[in-house]
Amino acid sequence: MGKLAINGGRPIRDKDIPEPNPISGADAQAALRVLERGLLSGYRGNWVAEFYGGPEVQALEQTWAGKIGVRHVLALNSATSGLIVACGAIGLSPGDEVIVSPWSMTCSATAPLIWGATPVFADIEPDCFCLDPKAIEKKITPRTKAILVVDLFGQPHDWPAVRALAEQYGLYVIEDAAQAVGSFWSPPPEDGQVRNLKNYYAGALGDIGVFSFNQGKHLTCGEGGLLATNDTKLALRCRLLANHAEAVYNGMDDAAQWPGDPFLVGLVGYNLRMTEIQAAIIGSQLERITELIYQRTENVRRIERALAGLPAIELTNVREWCRHTFYVQAMKWRAEEADGLHRDRFIAAVKAELGGGRSLSCGYIKPIYLMPLFRACEHPALKGKEDFYQEGLCPTAEWLWRDKLFLHRLIAPGIKKSEIDDLTNAFIKAWENRRELR
Repeated sequence: MGKLAINGGRPIRDKDIPEPNPISGADAQAALRVLERGLLSGYRGNWVAEFYGGPEVQALEQTWAGKIGVRHVLALNSATSGLIVACGAIGLSPGDEVIVSPWSMTCSATAPLIWGATPVFADIEPDCFCLDPKAIEKKITPRTKAILVVDLFGQPHDWPAVRALAEQYGLYVIEDAAQAVGSFWSPPPEDGQVRNLKNYYAGALGDIGVFSFNQGKHLTCGEGGLLATNDTKLALRCRLLANHAEAVYNGMDDAAQWPGDPFLVGLVGYNLRMTEIQAAIIGSQLERITELIYQRTENVRRIERALAGLPAIELTNVREWCRHTFYVQAMKWRAEEADGLHRDRFIAAVKAELGGGRSLSCGYIKPIYLMPLFRACEHPALKGKEDFYQEGLCPTAEWLWRDKLFLHRLIAPGIKKSEIDDLTNAFIKAWENRRELR
């Protein structure tokens, strides 16, 4: 294929592969329907029917609950808000500890800080990248109140093992399913017979789960999120925290309507609500979620077929009995198969072939505990915890970050097959000319 672009050769593409527009004509019509109605938010922050939001919000909550099989769904302005609300709803307070992942969006680790609780990092699995149940158990102490798991890159966490730990030690499980819309476990029946199979959806595997509709997610309205739970008491706490708890309680004519939960009386709430336009767009996209996930999966399969002959690339590992919905495609680099060539050098060559390759990156993120917030330990909940957040704390996460993992986002619905072929040809060209990278 010629000299590598990183060394002055002609690239496969002069311009970067654009990410496709996720908004369809049906989505635009859904937003227009709200604009024509003129009700952009149907919420009220007091005890009236509108406490539960407008028609689009309520319809989205009901539809989503039916899709994943939970009793209660709450629309919010972001998944970050969902994590904060979830941490508040389980009653986190100073002195409590929450076991968190070092590899996720930072809010997956910082949400407990809002309530004065201390995040405790456990290491991740080397192949599926979610919290390792064995590492979780080592971090459980009498102060541990919850496990905050992340379904990373589109794959559910090790649900049976985490659930067993939570039951054994009496812990809450908060599930960050921001990257895993539509993912599920589908374990076989214990008797081995193929009947009455049930899918256990990501976001419904813990006590409280959250989803994200941020830019680039499986469904997107720019910002926005949902929270799901089967626990009626937790659902009410979450709704109050998201919608002016103190005003709602003050507006009730009969305090006896509260379902015997003294925790509710002392709540101070926020405004973390979703708008009607956001709900309408997500509701529209939800109608075609099966097709959107299918397109992502087929794009991944096309890439895997093309790269199968490259021995230095380890393709995505999918957990047995799970559906992976590929928020991104994550792979690992085998330097030993490339005579010691480092991942960063190889990926830099691939990016140069793609006119920049902004959607391709190395290592995901630096482990969260190595960020200044945790290294400085100036936050009140982190004071005196310097030993919690040292380099070497989570060896697997650090190894993947420094040397092994790379990922890309060029699998979204709407991307052209020719663009996917450009991506895979860039990998192949870099591999065939890898001696230029010495």
